[in-house]
Amino acid sequence: QALIFQDCSRQARLHVSSDPPPSPAMTGADQQPAGGLGEGGGVAEVEVEEFHGHAERRNTDAMSRQASLSMFRDIAFDDLDQAAKEHLTSPQYISKNTDVPVVIVTSEISPWSKSGGLALVTASLAVELAERGHRTMAISPMYDNYENVTWLADKKIWLFNGEHVVKYFHQYHKLGETTGVDYIFVDHPCFHRPGGLYYNQQLDVEYADNLYRFALFCLAALEAPVTLAVGGACYGDRVTFIANDWQTALLPVYLTHRMRPSGRFTNSRCLFIVHNFGYQGIYPHNKLENNPDGPLPMIVKNVNISDFGLDNTGAYEHLVYQYPPEKRSYDGDDGHVWNLSKGAILTCDRILTVSPGYAAEMKTVEGGFSLEGLIKNKEFFLTGILNGIDVVAWDPANDALLAMQYDVESFEEGKKACKLQLQAKVGLQQDPNIAMLAFVGRLTMQKGIDMICEALDWLMVDTGNKVTGHVQVLLSGNGDQCHVDRIKSIACRWQGKLSFVAFDPQIEHMIYAGCDLLLMPSRYEPCGLPQMCAQRYGSVPIVTLCGGLKDSVIVEPLELATGFGILPLTNDKFKEVTYTALDTFYNQPEEFKAMQRRGMETDFSWCPRIDQYEEAIDWTLKDPPFVR
Repeated sequence: QALIFQDCSRQARLHVSSDPPPSPAMTGADQQPAGGLGEGGGVAEVEVEEFHGHAERRNTDAMSRQASLSMFRDIAFDDLDQAAKEHLTSPQYISKNTDVPVVIVTSEISPWSKSGGLALVTASLAVELAERGHRTMAISPMYDNYENVTWLADKKIWLFNGEHVVKYFHQYHKLGETTGVDYIFVDHPCFHRPGGLYYNQQLDVEYADNLYRFALFCLAALEAPVTLAVGGACYGDRVTFIANDWQTALLPVYLTHRMRPSGRFTNSRCLFIVHNFGYQGIYPHNKLENNPDGPLPMIVKNVNISDFGLDNTGAYEHLVYQYPPEKRSYDGDDGHVWNLSKGAILTCDRILTVSPGYAAEMKTVEGGFSLEGLIKNKEFFLTGILNGIDVVAWDPANDALLAMQYDVESFEEGKKACKLQLQAKVGLQQDPNIAMLAFVGRLTMQKGIDMICEALDWLMVDTGNKVTGHVQVLLSGNGDQCHVDRIKSIACRWQGKLSFVAFDPQIEHMIYAGCDLLLMPSRYEPCGLPQMCAQRYGSVPIVTLCGGLKDSVIVEPLELATGFGILPLTNDKFKEVTYTALDTFYNQPEEFKAMQRRGMETDFSWCPRIDQYEEAIDWTLKDPPFVR
């Protein structure tokens, strides 16, 4: 599969400038944390240099994910609760270890913190696993002064050659008579930043102390089950940890090299979920600093294994990675970096990722981002589980934002009414019978927006084939300004037929209901959620056959198809598949309606996914620790 993957594995590269690297905003004495921590825990002196070069490859898509869709919105607990109860199917797997508590460790969780899909997935996992009977704790940094949380305890943690005090805050969310979720928030001055969770949006750079911030978070999370007496009792040292992405990648490393050797958590296990392997948590051993004695910068040590508190262990070999000479950043660079995800892959007890297709791609050169060999060596312990969606929030039969609610029996009438509503909303000519294509997402190369732009004039021109020229297109999103400007320029030529609107969560619901075809020519897509929401609303997706897209959209055989697939991903192939979809809409309407119906009937709820999670947890608890 000749897919093009965006190389963002070195999400930070070395900064060489006449100016010193920017200081992290509001750290140490500059910021008082929630709860009033005044002494201890100051981190102004702890700065871990990040890589800043190749800035053209580090746009807002790389760290902020600030144009996330409303499916990543701050979700209401009532929606989550109802979604956990109202599945289209019943559980098909019965856990053998509901007596073992689950501890979900994540850098973001809705509704408190959110930069992308991670926040929604972890929020859903917490509720769904609790509904299945697991005592469930979800731990996240406390980025703000959250309401309705209760202080539980302080804890001193040794890290980066100093003692730091973290505070734990708690909120319990009851689900049933005997089920609920304990939400734990780790508070420290380093987590309170005005410009985003992971990076300074104004300066467009990752926070200089992120390595310290998330190392501290991982150690604090490991202490929570045995330190905090929530509900009258601690969770104990036999738990299942579920760590998520590079921000929590040090948790299995500490579990393996710091906890188990001292006799702690010997019966606990850790699953590590990869949500996007392009972001691995990479930081240099060395850094460049201005030389007061000459024009050339000096190479100085950045971070030692002792800074992690992991000296005299085997953690160095698990965490260190060396780039080949052609990928090094400056003269004298030995290529050595700390790769947090490498450490997690080697030390966790099982690897999960967000779709079977993406699990396969992680074993390839294109999708492994230099760690494909490690993934292949551990593939027996690798499982891809497709994410689910909130089937209560995304339900055309009960969506108050639509001109007409509809279900699988009434979708033809309902979608026509919603198309007229959408056309009026975004300035397109009113015509319920014209084919409407839509795109919703970040305006980045990864999402294929450049391919869509390349095809727009071709779609608009009537060449007599009764397909092209008989189309409306709506593009909605935020992202790279170059794409915004290009779209606006093209839209000026096709007023009434082509419209662009900045992302709006309410319009997003109207788009899925009013359009006929959803465009997703992504260059890579670990899971993807828009294609699931679109199918639930009776819109047919056109997707690249990669990652979670090929797992959630059936393109063959024709009698089972719910969408159209692009492979290989080229401009010509994109046009060919889009033409086929439009031709089906106009000239094979019954087949197109059958595709819509099948999509609406597909179960995208979390229920079958949680079956797989519980099975993976059982496998993990049955096995001894991976590193012994």
